[in-house]
Amino acid sequence: MKVLKFGGTSVSSVETVKNISAILKRTTEKQIVVCSALSKVTNMLTEAGDKAAAGDISYREISAQIEKRHYDFIDALIEPSQQNDLKGKIHNYITRLDKVLESIYFLNELSERAYYIIVSFGERMSNDIIYRYLQIHNGNVDFLDSSQIIITRPVGGKEHVNRTVTYENIRKNWNPNADITVAPGFISKSEKGYATTLGRGGSDYTAALYAAALDASMLEIWTDVSGIYTSDPRKVAKAYPLDKVSYREALELSNFGAKVIYAPTVQPVMEKKIPMKILNTFQPDDEGTLVSTETSHDIPIKAISTMENIAMITFSGTGLVGTTGIAGRLFSMLSRNNINITIICQASSEMSICLAIDSKDADKAVKAINEEFDFEIRKDTVNKTVAENDYAIVAMVGEGMKNYAGLTGKAFTALGNANINIHAIVQDSTEVNVSIIVKKVDATNALNVLHDVFFNN
Repeated sequence: MKVLKFGGTSVSSVETVKNISAILKRTTEKQIVVCSALSKVTNMLTEAGDKAAAGDISYREISAQIEKRHYDFIDALIEPSQQNDLKGKIHNYITRLDKVLESIYFLNELSERAYYIIVSFGERMSNDIIYRYLQIHNGNVDFLDSSQIIITRPVGGKEHVNRTVTYENIRKNWNPNADITVAPGFISKSEKGYATTLGRGGSDYTAALYAAALDASMLEIWTDVSGIYTSDPRKVAKAYPLDKVSYREALELSNFGAKVIYAPTVQPVMEKKIPMKILNTFQPDDEGTLVSTETSHDIPIKAISTMENIAMITFSGTGLVGTTGIAGRLFSMLSRNNINITIICQASSEMSICLAIDSKDADKAVKAINEEFDFEIRKDTVNKTVAENDYAIVAMVGEGMKNYAGLTGKAFTALGNANINIHAIVQDSTEVNVSIIVKKVDATNALNVLHDVFFNN
């Protein structure tokens, strides 16, 4: 049995839905199909919620557009005699959506739980249509309601999947006699009973959970590119798809801006050693990229990715030197404020700690740090913290780097020759990732320079 996930671009048109049906016919192996909402529908739902909260009545127009879009899909895909009141189901979803939006409109408030309910309608509607289409064209098809099977619980103020309960639910509810099972991605339920979601990219994670629970032979992520590339092909014209990467390499790349794979997806399949393939719905004959325990060592760096919109925060002062627990206070305080740290650098003199975080959190982080260390700032043992924006992280990833002498020197020389200033560098102890911080304006140039050095010579 294998699990296949089709993202928003893979359900962006009538033709792409037909492609899904054709792809499923390529094997007689039992399959679970996890689909996202129709392309751009999640964005439309989010916009409707924002407009309702702002007291803008045009949220109703967006709701009507969403309904029409799904009706058009039904008319183009399914004969009226075979629709079995499918439009009625879509209309019921839209009616429920409108009631939620109306409540938000009158309250002028969009709560987190209301947001979860709103965005969940995209996956509910798309998967009902795809389920009906596959019933007609692919035979023995069953349906699993992920909103009742994928269970989350609050941890640190955010919802996280309870994998033990979720795996048990999947095993209990999956029908092994069905040739194909459709299961919506992204949507889930709190252990307390209210609607939750798995976040952007959550359909990939949903598919990984089904694969891990049922010990699938393969997890296939079908998207709009032919695998994991050596770099972002939109920024590096010479980038090309890789034939294989390790789980560790995939995790590092996903954490540093490679959007083709959602980081939480890797963990469940890595634990079970289930291979994963990144494939192209629009070019299904392409080989794609295999993610598994194995990797190729023909090149030291497997891929180079960027994470933009980074802020640099420097926490410094003589009071840091030899003071036990001060770094712990800093990190604990940032954690309490739900501020994620991407990179940490500390000078050997212990006089400064440099943090790279998302720019959107910069003001909140600076305020929190200065409040936490107000006493030390007034004593002049800690300097007042400020943030510098408009930075980017360029990450070089590859398990072969650990056996390659002079790699960082080669990278520094190339960047120096291109007049690109390096503001910080971090290398983990496993030597799988070397991350360089540059100004955002230099990020694309840095990508191309490093790609030329390590892939085109």
